[in-house]
Amino acid sequence: MSTLLIDIGNTSASVGYSKHGKIVDTGHCPSRFQDANELEPLLTQHSVSKVVLASVVPALDARWIRALEKLGLPHPLQVNHRLELGVKIDYPQPASIGADRLANAAAAAFQAGTPSVVCDFGTALTFDVLHASRGYIGGIICPGLPLMFDYLSEKTALLPRVKPSKTEAVVGRNTPEAMQIGARLGYRGMVREILTALQTELDAPHLPVLCTGGYAKWIFEEWDFPVSIDPLLTLRGLARIAELNHPQP
Repeated sequence: MSTLLIDIGNTSASVGYSKHGKIVDTGHCPSRFQDANELEPLLTQHSVSKVVLASVVPALDARWIRALEKLGLPHPLQVNHRLELGVKIDYPQPASIGADRLANAAAAAFQAGTPSVVCDFGTALTFDVLHASRGYIGGIICPGLPLMFDYLSEKTALLPRVKPSKTEAVVGRNTPEAMQIGARLGYRGMVREILTALQTELDAPHLPVLCTGGYAKWIFEEWDFPVSIDPLLTLRGLARIAELNHPQP
């Protein structure tokens, strides 16, 4: 039997199955589906003994739980700060920590120990920080690359809407290229500055950095900063939480 892992984001949901410590048969679907039947091909690929759900859109939780019930799946374990995560939480308002960030912290603590940092490159760029003795102590939130491009297009009359793409140029010879360079070099500079500051703050010159999200590879490709890039990190965190809170008999 497998564990069904569901990570509900603002736009799309990531789904996977954990079996014998491995993530298999991953996929994506809209977070705001209309009918449970839309999810059936994705959510019924394996026999499931438990379901773990992380959501950053609380308004959708009831819809997903009803869909799981309609498909005959177990009631989900919903990720929150009260669960066993494999790492302590030292944060003034732990209930405000996003479930995806808790899952990332669980994965980082299991894979890299503490201290360590998780960078999640999504709509927003988040840094979650694990202290050597205090555990999860907080993080940093920055605009994501999509927001950067959208904002430039929406707030200026002449700049087009573009998407990140690789360029080796340092000086743009047209407007889209200039925007690409600004994003690539500017974002790298921001990420480098933040990680360097965290190395100092945590007194960890060789700080383990785990990265996930769609733009992680785009940022770190051909860069000399040592990081581990794992698109499935959040799902691995959910699998770890399932193991810690539903121990095998």
